[in-house]
Amino acid sequence: MKTTMGCSILLSFVGHQDPYSEKTNQEGSIVSLAKFLAQQQPIKRVLLLYTEDFQQRAIDTKDWLHSELQIGEAAIHLKVVSRELSADPINPVIAVQEAKRALHLAKYYQGSNDWLELNGSSGTPAMKAAWGILQAIETQHRLRLWQVRNPQEIRPGQERVFAVDLNVFRQALDRQGIQQQLDSYDYQGAEISLKHSSIEAPLALALIRYGKYRLARNYHQAFDAINPYKTEIEKLWFQEIAQLRQNNRHALFRDTYFQVVGLFTVGRYAEALILAMSLYENLLQYFVQETVGLDITTDGATRERSLNLLQHHDHGRLWQYLRSYQRKNGDRLFLDVVTRELLLAVLEYDSQTTDLAPHFQRIEAYYQQRNNVVHQLAGLAEVEDMQEKVLNALRQILSKVLPQKQLSRDPFKALNCVIVTHLSR
Repeated sequence: MKTTMGCSILLSFVGHQDPYSEKTNQEGSIVSLAKFLAQQQPIKRVLLLYTEDFQQRAIDTKDWLHSELQIGEAAIHLKVVSRELSADPINPVIAVQEAKRALHLAKYYQGSNDWLELNGSSGTPAMKAAWGILQAIETQHRLRLWQVRNPQEIRPGQERVFAVDLNVFRQALDRQGIQQQLDSYDYQGAEISLKHSSIEAPLALALIRYGKYRLARNYHQAFDAINPYKTEIEKLWFQEIAQLRQNNRHALFRDTYFQVVGLFTVGRYAEALILAMSLYENLLQYFVQETVGLDITTDGATRERSLNLLQHHDHGRLWQYLRSYQRKNGDRLFLDVVTRELLLAVLEYDSQTTDLAPHFQRIEAYYQQRNNVVHQLAGLAEVEDMQEKVLNALRQILSKVLPQKQLSRDPFKALNCVIVTHLSR
């Protein structure tokens, strides 16, 4: 396990067998590990932790390291542990606290190519376990945990000194946490969590950023996030983002719908309702334009042109219908501008879209709640009922625009599954 252009910084508790066993005269784990490391690369510093009753063992170990391995005395630091640990050396909580202090101290001496070498074979069981716990929770990448076998118990094919990696346990917890964030559509949080984890997954990180920007409808940055990996990431994600970057209306409708689904799923009801109403308005305008054949909008800048088209459509019969149209409260439509209610009346008039009108009306019933949320800072009531009715209505409307295959596949859930797969590789 040779490393180039780096040094070792050895950290260890001092145990009963250091530097040598008084019973067997066999070298202890600190001596064995130091000799092993010295064959790989220089040891620039050693930090030995000892309890009050093991002071002489610590001094003897330091003398051996200096005389036998020519490590400078100033580079070998002896540190007595807290009185609490000296009095209770099998307390794992205190042992981890002491090991953590030593680890932070060692980092001050660590160069970019140096390794922090943790000896997991000296001291009490709690002391030995402390280094493994730190390896599993620390974000420090250049950190290795070593075990030294008892020479009398080594079996054929086994090494006396070997490294172990407990990061797999931490990575499992990291993956679980990131997956929970993905399930909540928290791509920003997932990105931060992955960056601070010990998981090396560049494709997963690229796809998380892709999801973050796609959810924010920043489609160009979503493309930029995965473009460096165009030969490694599935073509599907490039195809979908290409349509969104081109403002393909069908693609935009689908993406927005599943964003609404996601917001409702994670309980962000107010945001979901606001976005649902935005999709509702765009779908309403779309069907009037594409199915009825009236190229009109609610944009005030096109007011004169839109009203003129309405007045002359179907030889003026539509305009007559609109003038006599009664709203639910008995009032007439306001015909000086193009409004949502006017567009809905157009759908009811046209034989090609009359079957869609009830679905739009179900959503329209919640429009006032949307206004209250936006303008009155009001809360929402009966959110589960609202969620079911709004989503069902949107789905019925979108089924006239999108094939069932597209409505059956949530792109964000599919993306999350791919991200989790890359996290596990």
